[in-house]
Amino acid sequence: MRARLAGERYRAPREEAAPALRAGVMAAPREARSPSRREGEAPIRAIVADDEPRARQFLEHRLAEMDDIEVVGSARDGSEALDLIARHAPAVAFLDIHMPGLSGLEVARHLRGPDAPVVVFVTAYDQHAIEAFELAALDYVLKPIKRERLVEAVRRVVHEIRTKRSPAAGQEAAVRTALESPALQSRLEPLRRLPVRHRREVRLLDLDQVARIVSRDRLVLACAEGREYLVDYTLQELEARLPEGRFVRVHRAALVNLDAIDSYGGEDGVLVLRLKDGTRVEASERRAAEVRRKLR
Repeated sequence: MRARLAGERYRAPREEAAPALRAGVMAAPREARSPSRREGEAPIRAIVADDEPRARQFLEHRLAEMDDIEVVGSARDGSEALDLIARHAPAVAFLDIHMPGLSGLEVARHLRGPDAPVVVFVTAYDQHAIEAFELAALDYVLKPIKRERLVEAVRRVVHEIRTKRSPAAGQEAAVRTALESPALQSRLEPLRRLPVRHRREVRLLDLDQVARIVSRDRLVLACAEGREYLVDYTLQELEARLPEGRFVRVHRAALVNLDAIDSYGGEDGVLVLRLKDGTRVEASERRAAEVRRKLR
C-alpha cells in the first residue's frame, strides 16, 4: 500500500477504474478467485467487528470461503473488538467504521507496535468521508460488500503480511490523519467509556470511575480508582468527545468529572474544587465562571 506523499495532488481515476479504486483495491479480474495459501502455511488470523448482525455474518461467511484467512472472533462493537484483538492477536482486523461506543477508526488508533493487526475498514460512508480515507492511504471496502472487491483486499493484505512488508507500520499516523477530517469528525459519537492504556492492553473505563483527566509532562492521564492511566486523546479532543454535561475544563491542564465534586468554594480569590477522593483542584481565573455555572 503506497501512502500518498504530502502535497501530492489527488487525481480522479478513469471512469472504468473508479469502482475498484473507491473500494480501496486494485481492479479485480473478471473472475476473482479467493486467495489460497501454499502447502504448510498457516492461515492468517482475522477478527471481524460490525454492530449489524447481518453485515457481520455476511463478512464472516465471505472470509470463511478464503483459504488464506481464519476468522478467530467477531465483535458487535469497538469495545469487543479491542478485547478480541488483545486475546487473539490477529494479523488483520476488518472493522466497521460506524459502531456504538468506539468507532472502527478509534479502535484502530489504539492499535500500536509491531504486533498491531493490519486494519481493513468496512464502510457505507459517503464520498466526502471516503476521500479522507484515500488521503490518509487507509485500506477500506465499501458496503454493500462485493465479493470480488473483498477478495482483492484480502489478497493484498495477505501478500504484504507474508512478505513482511509491515503494512501496519504507518497505520497510526494514517488513522490520526483521517480522524482530523471534518467529514469523519462530524460522524463520531460521544464516548460512552474512556479507552486507557493498562500494561499492554487497552482498558475501557466507565466514565463514572474517572474523577479527573489531567495533562502532565506531555502525557494525558485519567485518574480513576486511585490510579493514573495513560490516555491517547488530547484534552481538546476529549472536550469534544465526552458527553455534554459530564466533565468541565477547570484549567488548561485538567478536566474534572462533575459527579466527582464533593464541594467547592473560594480561597484567597481562587475557586477550589474538593473531590470525593480528597483531591483539591484549583480552577483558573479564566475558567472559574464557566465552572461555577456548570456546578449550579
